[in-house]
Amino acid sequence: MSRIARDRGRISPDCAATFHGTDSAYRYGCRCPHAREHKRIRVKRWREGRSIARRVDGTGTRRRLRALAVLGWRWPDIGERLGVTGSAVAILAASAGLVELPTVARVKAVYRELCERPGPSRITARRAAAKGWHGPLAWADIDDPACVPDDAGPDAAPVDEWAVTEAMAGRLPSSRLADIDLVEAMRRLLAEGLSEGQARYRLRLTNAHARRAIRAAKKDHPETEKKAA
Repeated sequence: MSRIARDRGRISPDCAATFHGTDSAYRYGCRCPHAREHKRIRVKRWREGRSIARRVDGTGTRRRLRALAVLGWRWPDIGERLGVTGSAVAILAASAGLVELPTVARVKAVYRELCERPGPSRITARRAAAKGWHGPLAWADIDDPACVPDDAGPDAAPVDEWAVTEAMAGRLPSSRLADIDLVEAMRRLLAEGLSEGQARYRLRLTNAHARRAIRAAKKDHPETEKKAA
């Protein structure tokens, strides 16, 4: 994935791809002339049996990017160091496919630089933790697809007590809460004896949003379900 290293710029004004002008960009939807040319060259080399950049399993790359997000590093923060856009980093973090060796090496270098420092965004950290992603300390071998993360590690972002308290008092709309804080606010309201309808009204949630928050609160804390019953 070496050619994803930088966006070479949009040439076709109607091209809606995230980045442009490379063979990798072509595979993600770019149809600008220079992306088409890179695609043509790659196909020509493949037909002639000439070397093409090797690709490897992307598990370690994906885990490293997600681990940095758990620490509070935003995609643009990481992309600036990789030489790509934040959107390109998001695509890489979500991809389950193979990754080219130069990209693997660049991500490892950025990971070594940032993995022992908290990032600037607590919101990013909380959202990453709410997605079930794991920080650096959760992995015994971050590159091993068979490795199971240690959920007892200290990487998970803490609940924002101020946000939870304000939401429970009805002073902070749910749209400003990270998922982990919303679930915690719902759990505490139910534990205090409010009905599910009262908790939904207090947090200003739609019925569907409230149902999701209630399910998550009861799943993480079974005792909440007993009290609500």
